[in-house]
Parts: sequence; structure tokens; C-alpha cells
Amino acid sequence: MIPSLTLSFKNMLAVGLLAIGAFFADPERETKIWVFPGSEVIISGTSNINKFNCSYLVQGIEVPIHLVYREDLDEIHFKNAGLKLPSDCFDCGGKAINRDFKEILRTERYPEIKLRLLYVDPPSRETNKVGVGMEITLAGVTRRYTTQLESWTQGDIFVKGTLDLKLTDFGLEPPKKVLGLIKVDDQVKVNLNLRLKEI
Repeated sequence: MIPSLTLSFKNMLAVGLLAIGAFFADPERETKIWVFPGSEVIISGTSNINKFNCSYLVQGIEVPIHLVYREDLDEIHFKNAGLKLPSDCFDCGGKAINRDFKEILRTERYPEIKLRLLYVDPPSRETNKVGVGMEITLAGVTRRYTTQLESWTQGDIFVKGTLDLKLTDFGLEPPKKVLGLIKVDDQVKVNLNLRLKEI
């Protein structure tokens, strides 16, 4: 009889603690963010003979973006803060390099590049930098990254920064052209330049 009473008490205690935790936990909140046309996502890289910049000028994203988030003590966590960018809408400055870029990212099979914001740390008082956790999906492979971005408010919200990544992290092979004489470097950069507005 005693063991069963002890077990029941433990169960009630666990349920009580969960209820208390749920009561004091920060509830989920919702908002909507407008991404201004003219915001940019640029993927840049180098080869052994030149550099390339492939830019996506934000025009056709379905906006506003509906966000669900939760504020913890040190971070703001997001549930669905993401951008889906059609891979074939990146402009690298010419037909040949646009074709090569699509080939690198296997655009026919994976038509979208996905950027998903996971969390944001509070901004530093000394600088405009905020810690950010995010996911990037290329060619069907998703990787998590942590970085720092500049963010400031001037009527609207501005976000700017660069994230380094490797093509091979996504199972992509840096291409070689002209019998291997032209080689694209494994390391590329994702440059963000966004103007946002909470509505």
C-alpha cells in the first residue's frame, strides 16, 4: 500500500509542477512583418580567376509574413519565421553564370532556397549586433548556423550581415570548368540586407 501511495504522490507532484511551469511560462505571441521591396539576399563566392555575386531582389515574396514567437529570459524563439527564395530568381549578372549558378544548386530538382530564423538574442548596448540562430536549406539539405547580424530601428527595422558556409556542407560539389582550369571555391557567403516593418 505504501509504494502505491508514494507513486501517486509523485505523479501529483509532477503534474503540479508542470501546471505551475505552464502558468508562469511566457505565452506564444503573434505578429506580422512586411519585407520591403528592395531588400536583398546575395550569395557571393570566388573561383581561381574571378568573383561572383548572385542577388535575389525581394519583390515577389508573399507578405506580410505571419510570425509566431515566444520570449524567454535571454532569447526570442520563432516558430515559422522563414523566407523561401526561388533559386532561378537569383541574378548573377549574365546568362552563362546564371546557368552555372542554377547547376551548382541543382535548381531543377530543388527550386527553392530556404532561410529560417530560429532565435534572436537581445542586442548589445555597445553595438547594433544581435546573436542569431538560423537554418539554411540548399539542394534539400538543411544546416543550422549561429552568427551575429547588425540590426537597428529607424522607423523601420533594418537587418544586415554575412554568413559563411560551404557548398560541401550541403552535398554540393564545387564545379570545375574548361577541363578543370576554372575551379569554384567551396566557401561562399550569404549576405543579408533587409528592411522590415512590423504591422
